[in-house]
Amino acid sequence: VMIAGPEGTPYAGGLFEFDCFTPLDYPNSPPLFHLRTTGGGTVRFNPNLYNCGKVCLSLLEEQWSPKSTLLQVLVSIQSMI
Repeated sequence: VMIAGPEGTPYAGGLFEFDCFTPLDYPNSPPLFHLRTTGGGTVRFNPNLYNCGKVCLSLLEEQWSPKSTLLQVLVSIQSMI
């Protein structure tokens, strides 16, 4: 998945690559996201986007609901870039 950097930020115009995996029991379990744009582990855009690729987002953890959507997750991740 490619997420564009939000307008009005230093990341506007940038593209950020993520892997997205949906578990077999999706939507009962949240999707898994992994940031691939890390500059080989040397770049960290946000404290919740780790340079190892981990994405820390409450919507993907304790706040996940089967009614949550992939669009909600993508917009939430974009707001962290």
